[in-house]
This record gives sequence, structure tokens and C-alpha cells, in this order.
Amino acid sequence: MTDARPPRRRQRPEAAIHAAVCDHLRLRAHPEVLFLHPANGGSRDIREAAHLKRMGVLAGASDLLLWHRGNSFALELKAPGGRLSEAQLEFMARFNEAGGHSACAEGVDRALAVLESWGLLRGRVVTHGQVFQELRRSVAARTRRPSSVARTRSV
Repeated sequence: MTDARPPRRRQRPEAAIHAAVCDHLRLRAHPEVLFLHPANGGSRDIREAAHLKRMGVLAGASDLLLWHRGNSFALELKAPGGRLSEAQLEFMARFNEAGGHSACAEGVDRALAVLESWGLLRGRVVTHGQVFQELRRSVAARTRRPSSVARTRSV
């Protein structure tokens, strides 16, 4: 008897991060923010790849390109442990030299922190890490004894 299992799909953690960041942008970006994803990825046959290159597709372009009040931003998204390619490093350097601001963020929390630091998002999101830190502070505060209670007097 054989197990008839469906073929396993390749996990795409960067795609999930990308979708979550775009959801945040749709909900929280300032109205003046314009953003897009240059669809550079995916597999293509050699003819289509040559056509796209001729049309201006640039290897290493960041996952998100954003504009706000005359400023340009490029955000490269990575899953935990992900690394920038040489083409991505070169794109980010050229983007900065052209007067833009670029960053690479590992995970959703870091990406949102970058977008907030650039002033592109309204409001502030509370990340899992911040919740955990606040919980630790709260527990530590409750377990500390006041100094007057710590010293007992002998009668």
C-alpha cells in the first residue's frame, strides 16, 4: 500500500512577509504614499526574460518601491536568515546614490519599523517583540519587593 500524498508546495516565507507588509501599507500608509512591487521575480523563458530586460526590468530591484512627498524609498524584504544578493546590494547602493533611502528588513516587525521610521505609516503597530518585552517588565515589576518590605526588623 502506498501513500498517495499530494506534492509538497515549496514554502515561500518572503511572500507571506511581503503580503503582510502590503496589507499594512494599504491600511496604514499616509494618503500621499505611493508604493508598488516591481514584479522582477519568477521563472521566465529566455525570450521573455530578454524582452523584460529590454523593457527596463532591473536585476536586484527591491521588493517595494515607495514615494512620499518628493522622497523615494526602496525596501528589500527577507525571511529570517535571508541574505542580500550582489545584485540587490548594488541596486540599493545605486538607489542611495541617486538620492533615495533604502533598507533591508528581516521579517514583518522589522519592515514595519523601517516604514514607521521613514514616516510612511499612520499610527503605530505593537509588535510581538514589544508585547513580550512589556510582559517581562510587568512580571519583573510584580515580583520585586519594595525595599521597605525586604528589610525586616527583629523585635
